[in-house]
Amino acid sequence: MNKRIRLSDSEAENLGLEIRIKKDQKNSKYTITSEQLEKLYIYRGFDPALIGECIEKGISPDKIRHYWHKSEHFSLNVVEEKQDQSVKIGDVFDSIIEKHLKDFQPIKRTQPSSKSNKALKVTITDSHVGMNPNPGNNSLFQYEYNSKIYNKSIEKVYNSILKEHSTFGTFDLLLLDDLGDLADGWNGYTTRGGHNLPQNMTNAEVFEVCVDAYVNLIRSLVEANVANKIILRCICNDNHSGDFGLIINKGIQKIINLMYSNDIVEVDILERFIEHRTYGDHCFVLTHGKDKEQMKGGLPVVLNDKAIRLINDYIEHYDIDSKFIHVEKGDLHQIGYQRTKKFDYRNFMSFAPPSSWIQHNFGDSYSGYSIQVIPKFGNEVSHTDYFIEYDKRK
Repeated sequence: MNKRIRLSDSEAENLGLEIRIKKDQKNSKYTITSEQLEKLYIYRGFDPALIGECIEKGISPDKIRHYWHKSEHFSLNVVEEKQDQSVKIGDVFDSIIEKHLKDFQPIKRTQPSSKSNKALKVTITDSHVGMNPNPGNNSLFQYEYNSKIYNKSIEKVYNSILKEHSTFGTFDLLLLDDLGDLADGWNGYTTRGGHNLPQNMTNAEVFEVCVDAYVNLIRSLVEANVANKIILRCICNDNHSGDFGLIINKGIQKIINLMYSNDIVEVDILERFIEHRTYGDHCFVLTHGKDKEQMKGGLPVVLNDKAIRLINDYIEHYDIDSKFIHVEKGDLHQIGYQRTKKFDYRNFMSFAPPSSWIQHNFGDSYSGYSIQVIPKFGNEVSHTDYFIEYDKRK
């Protein structure tokens, strides 16, 4: 015999159940079969009467992994095993390679296209692909963010690069810097563990979306001849993506290496918490801002004595003596800039909209990416912030 629980359309969709629908003018009435009810009760360990309360708090019953099961004779604290989806990534990777290499004609260059002494540097951070910023349609600002919206944002980056190319011509070098947290999590948790995250993609879907986005972007930029060489620099030591981000970027690197020689495109994967790279008189000290394992709190938006000591120790340890040292980080989703005697310090905004947790704890925030034009032997760096207006329901 069927039991009936009254749910809204969005609540029913959030449950992911196949249900028969009966509607009247005032309410939607969803009939849940006894087998579905049994699954919710026995295997999720809570009374279906509490489903509405879970959804109200933005908790999907299908994602509950830890609960108390109480009966007449005992009380158990149960932790369900997380589903391992890693095999699915292997399943899709060959098809991704085939898709990108099909009908691809390699490009060979014998000499640079221009003699420019300028680099174009594009910085993206905290893309959080796979994040659901509006779980249960109950977030404060109800942003939408999915693979389609993410790819539209990447297209805006491409158009911004073309704009700079139309002004300056072909650059000596194009630096695409991704400062970490490319993926929001793994199996619905940060890769550090213990922090549950509302997701709207599987691991395999996140992998494919990220790989496709960067490979397609690079291919379009090579064809547009925006620079003599392109380097994608990927930070993988971060608090959300961690080793999953490393897997994604290794996938990008493998495909790009099959498509282009290293003098045309290079994928540089940064696995340590802080690493540095040079261009002419400039040294870029790159970090996500929070690592994948050790740090309880990351580097701050506003420099303090502790952060200055850490950065100075790094500079001295590696004998960095470039004229201009730029420390660049993500993590805190905010724009910020400061200078010290030895270095300047820049925070970059999040590419993704704010998560539900950020919305409810800190309010609304801005999103976007940044572009810099950098003379190889000078410090007249121009910096432009491009803001992305993500749609939100009202």
